[in-house]
Amino acid sequence: DALLASNITLAYGERVRQFNDSLSGPDGPAVDGILAEYVAADSLSLGHLGQSITSEDIDEAVARLIAADTVYIAGFRRAFPVSAHLSYSLLRSGKKTVFIDGAGGFWAHQIRTIGPKDLLIAVSYQPYAEETVKCAHIAFDQGATVLGITDSKVSPLAKLAAQTLLVREAEVRSFRSLTATLCLAQSLVIAYAFATQKDA
Repeated sequence: DALLASNITLAYGERVRQFNDSLSGPDGPAVDGILAEYVAADSLSLGHLGQSITSEDIDEAVARLIAADTVYIAGFRRAFPVSAHLSYSLLRSGKKTVFIDGAGGFWAHQIRTIGPKDLLIAVSYQPYAEETVKCAHIAFDQGATVLGITDSKVSPLAKLAAQTLLVREAEVRSFRSLTATLCLAQSLVIAYAFATQKDA
C-alpha cells in the first residue's frame, strides 16, 4: 500500500482489513453467510472503483476506442470472462474487434496483425497471465496503443500502457471477485456507444 498509494487506496485497504476481521468469530469464519460476505466485499470494491476511476479516465479510454481502427482484447485465466464480455459488447456496439482467446494456443498469431492504428485492451491481475503480458509487449513493439486494466501501478502492463485503469477487486476466503472489473468494462462500452451515437 505504501508503494502503490493514494489516500483512497490506503483507505480501501484498511476497510478491507476491517471487513476480513469482522468475518472471523471464535470458531473461524461462518459458512452460512457466504452470499452476504461477497455482497459486502463487492460493495467495498465497487465503492473504491467509483472513487478511483474518474469520468476523465473514462473519457480518455473512450477516445482511444473511437480512434482505433481495430480493438484487440486480451485477458487470460481469471481475466478471461472480462475480456470475453468486452469483446462481445464492443462487437455489438459496431466496433471492429478481435478477441484474443488463445484457442488452440494461437494467441500469438491472433495478436500478430495488430498495428500502429490499433488498440489493445489488456486485462490481467496478479499473478499476471504470461500470455496477456506477451500480447502487450507485441502490441507495444508494433506501435499499437495499449490500454491496461490491472491491479497495480507496478503491474507489467502498466509500463507498456498509454493508459492504465486500476481496479482493486474484492477477495473473500481467498477467492477474488470480478464484479468491479465487469462494472468498469460495461461502463466503457456504454460510454463508447453513447459517444459514437452522438457523433453519428
